[in-house]
Amino acid sequence: MSSVLSISNKLMSFRGRMLINDDREQALYEACGEFALFCPTWTLSKQGNIVATIKSKFWSWSPTWIIKSDFGDFIIKRKLLSWVRNYQVIGGNYDGATIIGNFWDLKFNISHNGKCLASAKGKIMSIRDTHNIHVHGDDNDELFTTIVMVALHLDRKNEQSSASNSD
Repeated sequence: MSSVLSISNKLMSFRGRMLINDDREQALYEACGEFALFCPTWTLSKQGNIVATIKSKFWSWSPTWIIKSDFGDFIIKRKLLSWVRNYQVIGGNYDGATIIGNFWDLKFNISHNGKCLASAKGKIMSIRDTHNIHVHGDDNDELFTTIVMVALHLDRKNEQSSASNSD
């Protein structure tokens, strides 16, 4: 089974919101952030049912995301000293999975046990931060991929806001 998803940040959203659509532009998942001073919790829901929560670890040397999902809890941790975005999954059903991006943050591959679960490609000329994702596995792989892409979008957003605050 193979599916195509697209994820994009919603413009002008106070708390934050991301929609994950299928190839027919129908909403499959919705990620919403709560308003919080530090480390907001994001909830990922499918048809109104919460399927995962995503939260950034507050005190950490490298960006770390703590995920609680329908198929188990796990952590996504970013490798610091790398030219490209490189993440490792720790715990859960996908323990040892890797997420590796390219230099310009436009492409990602998600692999587990030597198998490519999904590949993502960003849109260059887009007002919103948008990626099209090709999932090569089953429904659990689709949910895992969706969780990963939300965490990556949040990591990128945090990095951009940190860079703009330091100017």
